[in-house]
Amino acid sequence: MLDNLKLVEKFTKMNQESQNQRLRIFGKVDITIKLEIIQQQTVIFHKLKSMNNNVDKVVLTLSSLILAIDSIIKELDVVNLNIAKLRGKNVKAKIKRQKVLGNWAIIRTLRLEQNMSFRSISAYFAKHKFEVSYSSIYKMWNEIENNNIIKDKENEIR
Repeated sequence: MLDNLKLVEKFTKMNQESQNQRLRIFGKVDITIKLEIIQQQTVIFHKLKSMNNNVDKVVLTLSSLILAIDSIIKELDVVNLNIAKLRGKNVKAKIKRQKVLGNWAIIRTLRLEQNMSFRSISAYFAKHKFEVSYSSIYKMWNEIENNNIIKDKENEIR
């Protein structure tokens, strides 16, 4: 296993952290860029294989993928790269938001019936293996509950 790591580092001329960074970026870019990377990866794989016939194909595949990601990233302008990174962050935020919404009944109960602060609610979820900041809960509370209060008041006026 250590030999494989050394081989990948040798082929890519990158340490393990740099390799992982490239792979994370691959997960964040859109499908068209991913397909470009895979096309480039195939070409690079065959070049590496012709020069290193005795090396395991799995090592060559990983190395060629990392090199392809690196070459495509260098071609992208800064704006497109930042958009890709932002897209990855938005996915994480959406997942966490959905999880908070899934626990909204608990949040309402803790807030309204137990009179817990948003920090205490955050700590409650942390004890139950779900990290969410109190400010996120507060923002969602204002978005959801305050809108409901405003709608209720509007309905009363009518």
